[in-house]
This record gives sequence, structure tokens and C-alpha cells, in this order.
Amino acid sequence: MSTARLIALDQILFVLVAAAWAATAGVALAGLRQPAAAGRRTRLIAAALCAAAIVVTALRIPVTLGLARAGWWFVAEKVTLALPLVVLPALASAAVSLPRLLRAPSGGGAPVLSPRLVAFPLLVTAYGAVAGVACGVVISYPVTGGGAAAVLALFAAASVVSWRLLGPVRTPGDRWQAAGTGVLALAVALTVGGGWSGGHPHFGDHAPAQGISVDLLHGASAAAAGGPSRAKPRVRRFTLTAQPATVRLASGPIDAWSFNGQVPGPVLRVRQGDLVEVTLRNRLPGQSVTVHWHGYDVPSGEDGVPGVTQNAVAPGQTHVYRFRAEDAGTYWYHSHQNSSVAVPRGLFGLLVVDPAAPLPESEDHVLALHTFGTRPTLSVDGAAPVEGLARLALPPGARTRLRVVNTDTRPVVLGLGGAPYRIAAVDGGDVPGATDLDGDRLHLAAGGRYDLTFTVPSGPVLLTAGDRPALLVNGPATPPAAAGPIVDITRYGAATAPPARFDQEVTWVLDKTLAMADGLPRLAQTVNGKAWPNIPTPVVRQGQTVRIRVVNRGTDTHPMHPHGHHVRILSRNGVPATGLAMDTFDVAPGEVWEVALVADNPGMWMSHCHDLAHAAQGMEFHLAYEGVTTPYEMGGGNHPA
Repeated sequence: MSTARLIALDQILFVLVAAAWAATAGVALAGLRQPAAAGRRTRLIAAALCAAAIVVTALRIPVTLGLARAGWWFVAEKVTLALPLVVLPALASAAVSLPRLLRAPSGGGAPVLSPRLVAFPLLVTAYGAVAGVACGVVISYPVTGGGAAAVLALFAAASVVSWRLLGPVRTPGDRWQAAGTGVLALAVALTVGGGWSGGHPHFGDHAPAQGISVDLLHGASAAAAGGPSRAKPRVRRFTLTAQPATVRLASGPIDAWSFNGQVPGPVLRVRQGDLVEVTLRNRLPGQSVTVHWHGYDVPSGEDGVPGVTQNAVAPGQTHVYRFRAEDAGTYWYHSHQNSSVAVPRGLFGLLVVDPAAPLPESEDHVLALHTFGTRPTLSVDGAAPVEGLARLALPPGARTRLRVVNTDTRPVVLGLGGAPYRIAAVDGGDVPGATDLDGDRLHLAAGGRYDLTFTVPSGPVLLTAGDRPALLVNGPATPPAAAGPIVDITRYGAATAPPARFDQEVTWVLDKTLAMADGLPRLAQTVNGKAWPNIPTPVVRQGQTVRIRVVNRGTDTHPMHPHGHHVRILSRNGVPATGLAMDTFDVAPGEVWEVALVADNPGMWMSHCHDLAHAAQGMEFHLAYEGVTTPYEMGGGNHPA
């Protein structure tokens, strides 16, 4: 059974275990309050429930062992807290409570079984089972002393209160004393659980004015980057104006946010070596904006993250971005201010950097996948999005490149039917040793890009996105949709040697737990048990090579996107990868990815899940270089997620 299925089964089991023991304790208490004869049937029902609860509890053990084989990250709180808190009391219930419920006298008269002797072990087991649910909601990896102490304090308090209430009550004050114990335990739990919070929003925040500010890490000086051995670069100037627009689809119009009145924004197409200068103007009422160059490793000061590399551009203001187009490939841009709202509403566009040497493909087209609400669309070469089937006429025999960009916050499965094809590039980078695929499908992460190359056949070619036809080349006939297996992108292409050594190792454990987010306890998307802004910031030195291990303990897929760097994929679930460079990689539930990051772009960098709703729910943090600080502050008018 896969790790993802074991995670789902474990979540079902710990709820069933808690419900089974709570029902057992409740029915047993009801039976103990009845006279011996009248309560016998109730007590036998309690015995049957107890036996069932023991069986369900026992099932958690092999499930936990199965998860442990995938890694300690998946079972840390289970082995150290959740299982001992329910298994040990369950053994006591099996040894003490169950036999007495089965042998309960059937004669008349008052109850003869001691509530403390019979019900107390059942109640403690129920509390332990509920504590297991709490562990699954409150405690992730690593298990912190504060979180463990909070759960243990509440478990102990509930047990003490039950012991007192099950015994003879001598005065009304005894009940108040029991209630006071519970209140005190809750206060202790909240106090010791305060470890949820802490830390600054990013490394360098509130730091003394020393080191290098991100304001000095920009591309303004690139205009002079010529010198005796290099020609002065050609300058390509663009203007992007954020403004309202109406997107007209077959199913009806949509009120959108746009760049230059169009969605997607204009395709910015430049050549390798150009100096790119983009002036952002904000004419969007009541909404600040920025431009982030997704996947393009610009200088840190040009990254477009409000509160980290700049202040958000308010209505009526302008901002200029400059960077040298050093790397050829397919990229895109979008606003990073309130990005979980801005990008779905249309504040995005495409960036293509053509290589200095011409590509072999004579036909080169850019495709943007985007969903407006529940309406999926495709835009071809920056044209208005098409809700149904887009069409493209190409000459048979032409070598063709389709640059497919997923601008949504969910992955999409692509298929190309009607012609064999190759994945020529992933996330802007060429794939060494790309091989032919015929009918195979592709999993494309949110924010990711694939360049697909093929020779146009005499018949039609169909691109599918998910379960719908998206693009028909040379219709009107429609070939069968690709239905082959999904390519493991981590194993595609020729293998490259991994780094010989690593200077640092970092682990990011992804989960959905109760955590402090924006000053309040919430069910949040977490990294290492914490949510933004409390996730610790990894700090690296320039030139270091860092191994990053990404573990998904939750039930959601997380497309992880470190800004300013591509990472090389080392392995997926322990299986060595070919070493493809990616800037957005999908970590599915139960998966463990290992990637290598070379710290070759100094700055202050956001890293986050590119399911932008997950980022807004806490799954965003930073990667910082030693000695780099920022003068900008999160909050106020700066809201990157």
C-alpha cells in the first residue's frame, strides 16, 4: 500500500478509535448507573463495544509500522505520543474493565460494580484516543516539547477529573475543585503550547543596518554590462499597466484584473543577452500590485515580492524592473501581491527568452492554461483565452515547439495525441537526452512549464489538458486523445551526476495542522509544524550546495517553488532521479523528494507552495543568504500571498 493511502487510512482509524472508546465509556457508565438486572444488557453492549475498540486500536499498529518504513517524519508523534496514550490504557481496559462487564451479576438490586474500577480505564483510553486525534491536528514534525506537554497536560487533567468525579463526592466543593483542575490544565496547555509562535517574518527583519540590503541587489547596473570583451546589451523596454478588464468567454463575460487590458498579459519575448526593462503602472482601483518573474533567476531586488524585495505598488504608482536575460527558455510573470486572488483573476502573462542561436523549430507557440473559477481556458500566443477547443494551423512537416505554461494553482495532466513528441525543456531548461514519447501523458505542476517538440504529421494533432480537448492542430478531424501512462518526469532524459558534496542539509516537512498564523491559532498549511510568519528561515552562504529534503505528511499536493533558484532533482521516494533542473516541483501526499540547490544568487528569497491558497494559509517562508537584509516589512500594504 502506498504511503498516501496509509496516511489516509491512519486518519480514518484514529477517528474511529476515538469514537469507539468514547462510545464504550459512555455506554459502560450508563450501564453502571442501572440496577444489576436492568443494566446487564447495557453492560454487555459496552463489552462488545470494548472488544471492537480493542480491534480497531490494534489496527493502528501495522499502519504505523507501514508509515515508519517511509520515514520517521510520518510517525514521530504517533510513536512518541499518540499510540502510547491509547494502547497502554487499552491494555488496562482489556485486562480490568472487559472481564467485569462480561461477568456482571444479573440479580436485582443496586449496581455492584465500582465505577472507578470499570469505567475509569475506559475513560482514560477514550482520552488517550482523543489525544491521538489532537496529535494529528496539533502536532506535526518535529515533535516539540511544548506541543507534547500541552497534549499530556490535557490528558492528565481529564484523567484526574474523571477519577475524582467517579468516586464518592463528599462536598459540592469537590466538583468545583475538579472543574478548576481542568481549567488550570487548559491554561498550562495553552502556555506551553506557545511554541507555535516565535521568530521574525524573515531573516534580517528588524536586524541592524549592516550587511547588504536587497535594494543593492538589482539589475540597474546591467545596462553597463558590456566592457572590452562583451558588447553592450540591446535594451528591450515594455510597459505593463495593471487595470480592470472584461474577459469574454463562450459561457459569459468575466470581470478580471489585467495587464494592458488583456488576459493573459502581453507575451514579453526577448533574446538571450538582452537587457529587459519593464515599467509597471498600477491603474487598478483599490489593489496594489507587483511583478514576479516566475522561474527566472533575476537579481533579488527585482524579484517582485512585497515586503521582501520591494513595497507593493499602490494605485497610481509606478515601479521599474531591470534584469539581464541570461537564460533562454519559457517563463511567466504574475503579481505577487495578494497572489492567491490576483493570479486567478488574471494578473499574469508569459515571458519567453529566445536563445542567442536559433532553435531548430520553425514553428514556436506559447500556450497558457488558466482556469477562471470553474471554467478552464487556453490562450495561444497571448491571444484571448478560449473556453472550448482552440485551433492552430501548421504546415505538415514543420518542426514545432509548443511552450505549455500552467498558470493555475492545481496540477494538470497533459496529453499529445496524433504525433510522437519530446519534452525538450522543463521549467525553461533544456532536457539532455530527451527521448520520443508516443501517447504518453505528462503531469505538469502548478506554475510549471513543458516545451513539447514534434514534427507536424499529415493528420491532426490533439493536445488535451485534464479530461478536455484543449488544442487541435490541423483539424477538423480529431485524433484519439493520448491515453498512455504518465511519464515520471524525475526519470526522463539523460542522467547527470549529482553534487559530490553538500555543505548543508535542510528538511521541509509539509502538513496541515493547527498553528499560529497571523497571530491566531488556525488550521494552517504548515512547514515543520509552523505556519507563516513563524517558519524558521534557512540561512546559506554564497557558493554552498544545499540538499533539501521535502516530505509531504498531508493529504494535499504541494507544488513547491523556491524563488531565485532552480533545484536539481536528486530522488523521489528514494528512487534516484536524472537530475533535471526545476523551479516548481509537485510533492504529492506521502512523497519524499530530495533536491539540490546551489546558492549562486545572493538575496532574500521567498519559498512557498504554488497552490496559492496554501501559501495564503501559511505555507510560505524564506531562504536567506548570510549578510543580506531587507528594509521592507510584511503586513501593512504588503501581502505576498
